[in-house]
Amino acid sequence: MNADASGSPPSRGKSVLFCPECRFESALSDGWLVVSDGDERTVVCPECGHVADHRSERSAPTPQHAD
Repeated sequence: MNADASGSPPSRGKSVLFCPECRFESALSDGWLVVSDGDERTVVCPECGHVADHRSERSAPTPQHAD
C-alpha cells in the first residue's frame, strides 16, 4: 500500500463516479442523473448524456428456514 508521505487524505472521496466519455466526475448524489423505472436504475452523465450504469434492482433472496 502506498501512503502519501505528507499524511494528507486523498482529494477525492471513494464514491466519485467518472464518465468514460467526457471525464465528468462527481459523487452520485451530487450531479449525476439517476432515472428509476420500476426495478431498473440508470445513471446518466449530465454533461454528455452517456449512460454510465444501468442495472436491475433485484429483490433480496427469501431466507430459507430448516425445519
